[in-house]
Amino acid sequence: MKDGMERINQLLSEYDFPISAIQQIRVRLGDWFISGGKPTDGYVWQQARYLENLVRYGLAERKAVIE
Repeated sequence: MKDGMERINQLLSEYDFPISAIQQIRVRLGDWFISGGKPTDGYVWQQARYLENLVRYGLAERKAVIE
């Protein structure tokens, strides 16, 4: 995995998160990138860890796999 955005996208594709969590991350990262931040910055990884913690504590459900 090259950057935090790739990890965030992976988590969003695998899990259903509360809409409030997605909105918070969207605003945080939007502000970050507007201010000159990069996808490889630690702040982006911090947001990825936030999503990982939601999964870890059972606050996100794995999406159903349709074959």
